[in-house]
Amino acid sequence: MDRRGFLTITGATLSALAASWATAPSAFAAAADGDRVTDEMVSTLEQRVTTLRSLDAQMGGARLLDQARSDLALITTMIKQARYTDAVGERLHSLAAQVSYLTGWMAYDSGLHSQGQQYYVAALRAARTAGDNDLGAFVLAEMGVHASDGGYNKERAQLLNTAIDSSGTAIPTHSRAYLHLHLAAALAQQGEHRQAASALHRSTQLWDRSSGELPEWLAWFEESQINSTRGKIMLWAGHADQAADFLVASVDASVPRDRAVRAGRLAEAYLEGKNLDGALAAANEGAELLEQRVASGRALERLTEFSGKLGKFKGEPAVREFRERVKALPSPVAA
Repeated sequence: MDRRGFLTITGATLSALAASWATAPSAFAAAADGDRVTDEMVSTLEQRVTTLRSLDAQMGGARLLDQARSDLALITTMIKQARYTDAVGERLHSLAAQVSYLTGWMAYDSGLHSQGQQYYVAALRAARTAGDNDLGAFVLAEMGVHASDGGYNKERAQLLNTAIDSSGTAIPTHSRAYLHLHLAAALAQQGEHRQAASALHRSTQLWDRSSGELPEWLAWFEESQINSTRGKIMLWAGHADQAADFLVASVDASVPRDRAVRAGRLAEAYLEGKNLDGALAAANEGAELLEQRVASGRALERLTEFSGKLGKFKGEPAVREFRERVKALPSPVAA
């Protein structure tokens, strides 16, 4: 593990991590053996998950996957073995859904796509048991991202339409905005640009109307995510300059892991717009994050793909230097 990556975790996040590990370990062990689960114990688990989610945004999923698996095993064992009230049981199943999703996300971020899918299926089941249709619809959308990575863009759109149709107006406005944003990306990937523009417009309408706090598992959804998707849609539609504008706004406002991933997309947009210097600057920013701070298979894959598009510029010293830099980047540490 990169020592410098850990030095970026300071202040309240570091304190919360220490507190979450220090609280009631013996009580957890007793609950796993059939003792009662209290509200306080569930609150401690919820804090652990919040901290894990925050660390993932800073460092990438590869370095945290084992911890996520461990937390998921603890929660599922408590569900099976412990005694608890109906209210506590609902919170435990909701936590199981959240941690299953988070574990699947970290696996996906590490390049372990098959494992990620399995955890997502578990998350979907746990969300149904907890009666959390909002979380379930979100997991369907995230499963669609996996599908599109495998080339199944039509299936991604079908997953999203199922989530949208089954949820209707029963889920919060910000969650509906999230679903329509993903639908826009799925349609754009299929070349259905008019329908994609309509879904994107619907998403931004819902986002502008949304109010109140987002649930913990969606708290990261903000304007930078919307701008990232706007940029992708513009790029796929052949509007590289407009795509770059949206992607710059997204990268500038992103947490480190997302910035590392989105830097590769921004580099691609600049390259499509005949701006080699801008493309290399963006790609090198992503490479620096992977060298010093973030472990993300997705970011590494995107920079590697971008490097492959630089063949006709291989005589340029800056291009040769970047391509060598990409080859030397560390692989994710998860397995």
